[in-house]
Amino acid sequence: MKNLVLVVLLLLSGQTDTDELQKLFHNFNVQSIDASIVQVIAETGKETQRYEGRYRAYNDCMRIDYSKPFRQIVIVNGGKLLWYYPDTKELWTMSQGNVPAVHPYAQRDILNERIVVKSKKKVWYGFFNSGYCYTLFDSKTGVTIELTIDKDKGYPVKKITYTAQSIEVMRELYSDYALIHGIWFPATVEVIARTHTGTTRNVTRYYNVILNGKVSTDIFTLQLPKGVRAKTM
Repeated sequence: MKNLVLVVLLLLSGQTDTDELQKLFHNFNVQSIDASIVQVIAETGKETQRYEGRYRAYNDCMRIDYSKPFRQIVIVNGGKLLWYYPDTKELWTMSQGNVPAVHPYAQRDILNERIVVKSKKKVWYGFFNSGYCYTLFDSKTGVTIELTIDKDKGYPVKKITYTAQSIEVMRELYSDYALIHGIWFPATVEVIARTHTGTTRNVTRYYNVILNGKVSTDIFTLQLPKGVRAKTM
């Protein structure tokens, strides 16, 4: 499957110099992640919130067990988001459509067969770092993605998503990379998203990261007690 997706991407790009894309693709070989996280979320018109917890992901599944500021369990499984508050027995669900990506390398949209590589150019980021910026176009939705990757190491440093009307809806920044088991992993991920109420800025910091370790798939099935109040997002 990994090689098939890489071949599709290279055919769409129509380029022969693909070393950096191959390096980037290598990071898709992250099957599982187990880490502690600290997350700071700022939304328009609301107080900034700080969360702490344990983060686990396996393929397209994710679970976060927040311990601070209070207990929360967030699960993504089968295209559905479950957000459970154990202390109040309140469960919120969201179906496919706006479910978040499960981990920093869940860049599935750039591997979709609808995506066409429109252009590639050399860029500078930071003070003295060089990279390549790819303009990717979704031929079905009209969405455009600008993906910047490091020239030498091949990891993503910035991804900006625009609507068909050229409106920026999401900006993702990846930094503080660490080499873990031969894979470059971003210890800090910042996501700035446009919402109907303003903007949301989410900064996640990963600690004690274990890549491709054993993660039981049972944890992605939420075990609920009696008396849970279910609501839809």
